[in-house]
Amino acid sequence: MSEIVLHAKQSEVIKDLFVDKVCRYSVVTASRGFGKSYLAASAALIAVQELMELPEDVPNKNVALIAPTYSQAVDIYYPLIAWQMGMEDYADKASKAAGTFWFPNNVQLKLWSYEASQRMRGTGQYFVVADEVTSWHGAGMNLKESWESIIQPCVTTRWSRQNASKYNANAGRALIISTPSGYDYFHEMYNRQEYDPDWKSYHYTYKDSPFLDEEEIERVKRTLDPLKFAREYTASFEDSGNNVFYTFNRKEHIDSNLPYFEHGEDVHVAIDFNVGIMASVIFAIRGNQVHILDEMQGHPDTETLANKLKEKFNGHRIISYPDPAGRARKTSAAVGVTDFKILESKGIITRAHNKAPPIIDSVAAVNRKFKNASGDIDMYIHPRAVNTVKSIERTQWTETNPDSATIDKKEGVEHWSDALRYAIEYLYPIRAGTKLTARGFGF
Repeated sequence: MSEIVLHAKQSEVIKDLFVDKVCRYSVVTASRGFGKSYLAASAALIAVQELMELPEDVPNKNVALIAPTYSQAVDIYYPLIAWQMGMEDYADKASKAAGTFWFPNNVQLKLWSYEASQRMRGTGQYFVVADEVTSWHGAGMNLKESWESIIQPCVTTRWSRQNASKYNANAGRALIISTPSGYDYFHEMYNRQEYDPDWKSYHYTYKDSPFLDEEEIERVKRTLDPLKFAREYTASFEDSGNNVFYTFNRKEHIDSNLPYFEHGEDVHVAIDFNVGIMASVIFAIRGNQVHILDEMQGHPDTETLANKLKEKFNGHRIISYPDPAGRARKTSAAVGVTDFKILESKGIITRAHNKAPPIIDSVAAVNRKFKNASGDIDMYIHPRAVNTVKSIERTQWTETNPDSATIDKKEGVEHWSDALRYAIEYLYPIRAGTKLTARGFGF
């Protein structure tokens, strides 16, 4: 086994779990770039070492490392453990999942995805690492159900304090790691140390990582909205509540002095295709700023909307950012062609992805444009865009947790903000330029 080299803050967690044994359940909330994956793999291998020291006939010598998805389990943890940490000789080459390691004394380390972790039910696990738990969605469960009905029973039943004492071993333990995502069940787990001595929590920001470059942190502040930066780099349990576009503020973003389109200036139009509504947000791009100057609504179909745009902005180049679904959808049945083809036949340029971007990405792009983590504002709205303002202010998540990624459509105000999302994400994608570089490993 290669030597495990930890930085000071990673060592704090390991020392409490395996040396001083001050807790059974460690909850780590840490920023990007902290080295959470390396910490997780290191803890799993130290647990393996403990099990290897026990007699061969001791049962349930199992260690589990659970990642959010199958690809993360195999693509991140397998090469980290097998190659970087020198465990390739112990890998089960016959395993299609490439995620099982067998060590002397019948000790098993298995990589699991959250989706597959239901198969752990009823097994005895000496140690479990639960990684990036705020990303555990789907599979007919949530984090609370997974922890209470599967993971905790695995480490407390066959590796209870009583059973472990028979082998002069430690009781079953777990390491729970994630960047935070609002006041959810992970937040509840983080706070259990206040009343349960079996639990201990740790909070680490980007300042606690030896890998991150301060210049890059400043760059990231310019590319992320304040909430996303707070969560991912200060590991803060921030929550925007139900408001989707939480960075918008009337006092900061509404400007009646924005000049209308100048002669020869391009007209940009964000379009949400809805028969009878055809919500359109009309804006100019001036330097790095977006100036929302007008809106249109109430047209029965795409044909009518296109004609009105050409009539109103005659002499201007018109660039549209439609709902990507319009590549195939026909809202003008009589015309018999797709919405995109209708716009293009009128001389209107169309720019859109092949499919709609993830809601979280497009929302983050809009929020960042209204205000980034450095406090810069790059999008303003003229008060004549009444419906656009109302839509931005009143669009809500269906749940308090924004990571549900489901917008509440009951009020019917979301059409203009949907249109804006398509345009801003296309022009200023949040995924571009947000990955930090690092000196060393730990990602």
